[in-house]
Amino acid sequence: MTENCSPNPEVINPEMKLEDVRNGVNANTCEGHGRSTASGRGYNAERLVNAIFDESGTAFRGAIDSHIDTYVPGEIGYDIEVKSCVARYQNNTNESGRYGQFRIWKHHHDELLAESSEHDSIRAVYFFVVYSVRYGIEEEEGKLLVPAEVVDGALDNWSLEDHVTMGEQRTRQISWHLLLRRLGVSPDRFKSEDLIDLTDE
Repeated sequence: MTENCSPNPEVINPEMKLEDVRNGVNANTCEGHGRSTASGRGYNAERLVNAIFDESGTAFRGAIDSHIDTYVPGEIGYDIEVKSCVARYQNNTNESGRYGQFRIWKHHHDELLAESSEHDSIRAVYFFVVYSVRYGIEEEEGKLLVPAEVVDGALDNWSLEDHVTMGEQRTRQISWHLLLRRLGVSPDRFKSEDLIDLTDE
């Protein structure tokens, strides 16, 4: 098999981190904790995934659809959905509480899976990134790429939630620790490697 026909996306800049993209054009320079900062850091995570796959390392957002945050072209193209969360939520006493969670909407997840099954030239992948907040600024803990069908096997217990714009939809909130365990990735490995790529394992 030639390099151009590789079934895996070509990661060019795995060393780039979430905090590296916060000062670029159209970036979010969030400080502190809370829903609005988490949202801003989520948008930066979308910029990060593009910088990881771009030869120039340029960080930009380029959402394709509600269930596809970026597309990496090639002989096999990659539809990538980005998810981010804080390592631990803050409790009322400003101390670390429970582990942060990724939220996955079932109808978006199903649409992402359908992309792979309908097109031989497209593969659906999730990009997960976890960060801590130190002195108000995000600091990446780790990140990984996982085929959507592998993520599907790690999800269960969907619950119904009323979303302000989507209405009632099924969703799964899963802690990053539980997701890693179900994917067979140790927290130590997650934190020590620049990027864990499960598309080639």
